Amino acid sequence: MARSIIAIALAAALSGCFTIGDADEPITTITVPAPAPNDTPEAVIVLPGFGDSASRMQDRGFAEAVQRAWPQVDVVLTNTTFAYYNRGVLVPRLEQDVMAPALKRYKKLWLAGASMGGSGTLLYEHEHEGQMQGLLLFAPFLGDKDLLEEVRAAGGVTKWDPGPRPDALSADNWQRELWRVLKARAGNPVLAKRTWLICGKEDKLLAASRLASEALPASQYFEVEGGHKWEAWSKAAEATLPRIRASGTP
Repeated sequence: MARSIIAIALAAALSGCFTIGDADEPITTITVPAPAPNDTPEAVIVLPGFGDSASRMQDRGFAEAVQRAWPQVDVVLTNTTFAYYNRGVLVPRLEQDVMAPALKRYKKLWLAGASMGGSGTLLYEHEHEGQMQGLLLFAPFLGDKDLLEEVRAAGGVTKWDPGPRPDALSADNWQRELWRVLKARAGNPVLAKRTWLICGKEDKLLAASRLASEALPASQYFEVEGGHKWEAWSKAAEATLPRIRASGTP
C-alpha cells in the first residue's frame, strides 16, 4: 500500500498537479478570517486530502462554504501534506506548528479533514483525545481492504477488538489505531457527541464510512450527493454545519 501511494504521488508530482510537501519544513497555513464578529474566538482547522494543499483547498472554496454556514468562525487551511504522513511526523508537527499557536489564540477549535486528512484528524485525536471541541470527518481513508474486512467480520466496529494499545504510532499499526479511535466513540457518549462523519453517496470510500458510522449516533452521520471531491465536501459542509451547530456541540 505504501509503495503504491508513493508511486502515485511521484507520477502526479511529475505532471505538475500534485503536492507532496517537505517534512523538514514547518507546516504552514492559510487563515481565512471570520466574516462576522464572535465574542468567543473559534476556528475550524482543516487537513487536506492526499495530494492537496492549503492553496488548493482555498481555490476549491472550502473555507467560504464553511463560513456561509458558520460566519463567526475562522477557517485555518493547513499544508499537512503527504510528506508529513510518509515521514511519520504528522501528529507532533501538527501539534507544534499549528495547534499550539491556535490554542493560545482561540477558545474553541474544531479539527476537520477530508480523505487522507480525515485519517490525520483521527490520528491527532488518538494522541490528544478531547483537545478539540469536535471532529469533522469527510470521507476519511480508514485503512486497507483487509482491515475493513476484519472489522466487518467481527460484527462491526462495536464488536471488533483492536488489541492492546501500542506504545507509539507506527507504519505497522496506524490503520488499526484509526479504528481504535472510532471504537472509543461507541462506548463513550461524550466522545461520540463530538464526532461527525460525512460521505458522498458516490464516494469510493462510502462502504468504509458506513462501517465506521456504526460507532456514532445516527444523527451524526450524513450521506450527501457527490463523490470523492472538494466540490462534494464543500457542499456537504455548507449543508450539514447548521445541523451540527444546532446540536449544541460548537
